[in-house]
Amino acid sequence: MSDPLIRRLGELPAAEPDVARADHIRTRCHARLARQKRRDLVASTPASGRVAPAWQLAIAVLGFVYLTEVIRFALAVYGLT
Repeated sequence: MSDPLIRRLGELPAAEPDVARADHIRTRCHARLARQKRRDLVASTPASGRVAPAWQLAIAVLGFVYLTEVIRFALAVYGLT
């Protein structure tokens, strides 16, 4: 960067946060977190608890199949099968 550009950048005023906007955003974030926490409490009932392990099992099986195929392919490339 050139010296005139650095001087002009140095003359810029310091950025000051808008206190009212920060308070508004903080309030919205707290409200959203509270809603999410309530939703998580409702979602942790036994009826919905059975869905998550099925997804986790499916992902684990797919991961195992993928890893097995990668190892099989690598062995075939090196002529070990």
